Amino acid sequence: MNNEPFFIIGCVRSGTTLLRDILRNHPNLASPEETHYFRWAEVFGTPLSQMQLLNNQVLKKHREMDNISEDEFKTILERSSSRGDLQKRYMDRYLLNNKLSATRWFDKTPQNVYGSAMIASEFPRAKFVHIVRNPLNVVSSLRIGKVVKIENIVGACNFWTEAAANIYMLKKAFPKRVYELRYEQLTENLLPEIEGLLDFVDESYDKRFFKDIKTTPKEHPHENLFTEDEIKTIKRICGRWGRHYGYFK
Repeated sequence: MNNEPFFIIGCVRSGTTLLRDILRNHPNLASPEETHYFRWAEVFGTPLSQMQLLNNQVLKKHREMDNISEDEFKTILERSSSRGDLQKRYMDRYLLNNKLSATRWFDKTPQNVYGSAMIASEFPRAKFVHIVRNPLNVVSSLRIGKVVKIENIVGACNFWTEAAANIYMLKKAFPKRVYELRYEQLTENLLPEIEGLLDFVDESYDKRFFKDIKTTPKEHPHENLFTEDEIKTIKRICGRWGRHYGYFK
């Protein structure tokens, strides 16, 4: 039985939450809300790092959703000596409070892509899952802003390009530890995509785990959201990695 963790990372608005929620249906797997423990550059254990972890309103809301009290988290944080140690302790508490039957945890925090090298070091046997989506739809979703709203085209594009660049270097360093799938293929052909992913992370597959899940690709009307010049800007900024993934010619 494999109980090594894996990490879903990449760009926001690319289907990471959808993928996590699908995998949560597997009886062996459990995943909390986003942790962000490897996202920020502040050194672990410093006052700024501790303040960020304790007071960030998003993380506090996530802990509430994870059924972990603030007192429990303070104790976990006080006993932790590194980001990896914090991650392990938090996940142990999450499993205890929410899914004792699970044999394995995974984390879904797309912005942890910025700390992917540290994750690879702290968890030397862990694997990474990258779900990638057409940058036009990612930038469109950021402009619509239902979850994250970014009006500035340059900023929205760099959510996508910076994630792609980090993943590219991670694959260069650890080619056998990174698995990629496309949002479009996942939503169009769910079961084969999930079967391939579970095979990569050495987990059992049974289509009955996912029998009630329905997915359809979602595209945004780019012409209603952007001017022609803005679309050209998106294709220019995202061009290198857009071509790499076959989204642009």
